[in-house]
Amino acid sequence: MELRQIDCFLAVAKDLHFGKAAKRLSLAQSSVSEAIRSLEQEVGGPLLVRTSRRVQLTSLGEKFRLGVEPAALVLHATLDDCRKTVLGQPNRLRIGFLGGGLYELTLPFVRHLRSKFHIDVEWVELSLLDQFEAIAAGKVDAAICRLPLSHDGLVQCTVLLEEKKKLVVPADHRLSSRDWIDPEELALETVPTLPDNHQLGAWAAIHFPDHTPSGRPIARGPVVTTIRESLAAVESGEAVVIVGAHQIYRQAELYYSNHRRSSRRYRSRQAPSRSPARDTGSRRMCARCRGRVGRNCRALIVTELVFQPSARIEYGVASF
Repeated sequence: MELRQIDCFLAVAKDLHFGKAAKRLSLAQSSVSEAIRSLEQEVGGPLLVRTSRRVQLTSLGEKFRLGVEPAALVLHATLDDCRKTVLGQPNRLRIGFLGGGLYELTLPFVRHLRSKFHIDVEWVELSLLDQFEAIAAGKVDAAICRLPLSHDGLVQCTVLLEEKKKLVVPADHRLSSRDWIDPEELALETVPTLPDNHQLGAWAAIHFPDHTPSGRPIARGPVVTTIRESLAAVESGEAVVIVGAHQIYRQAELYYSNHRRSSRRYRSRQAPSRSPARDTGSRRMCARCRGRVGRNCRALIVTELVFQPSARIEYGVASF
């Protein structure tokens, strides 16, 4: 069994199209077909069902994919490391992170890897859509993701952070004066939605719900792919959004530092000494001021979302 055969099979299994897979591999379509036929002979059964209109994985093919995909990624990574060693290049670990948080963890993480394992770290910012797919596709070696995992074959290594769910609303919103809300009240709100082609399943249902715990529908808002886009939808009054505490404060710092309506006083404000992910004792916070809500707040208000049984958001390291 050759690695080239496995690469051809995995490419077709991903695209479900021989032509697209061949183009991505820079091979002739006939070469891809021949490689998969040889692989099926070696496995002892059909891995794909081919018709004139579509290509589908058989149950055997799906089982084979789940088994060989992580191994193929590890093998390719090992080959790359060996080539770099021969060329005298340093080992490099590509770590993905979900744009909009956990920046405070990156520096000590990098220092530890460099001092203990002599590894250079390359940080790759991921969107809500590709935080899992980037690992499977080999774009990154591991990623700091918002849990739960939503891709077959991924392994959750450890949980780095657990925090309360927060609901972000405009300052003039009907819920902006509340210390907390029941998730059933989301039936009267609009929540951003992910693109129709997303494959996040249960993950999307938790973080971008389309119904309340009792089953009442939640209106679908603008399509977003990043935390920043979610906050923009809230500020424009198009939606409310569920986030973790550290994300809203970190993103507000970035979002409003260049915002047209930001005051000079806010731009020069020093960051508070407390960690933004720590419980402040005040449930209603102004995302723009990063402090207690006051008379002059005109931005986004963060209020606690009492959501059972998923009352917290977890972030962890995932890899194959």
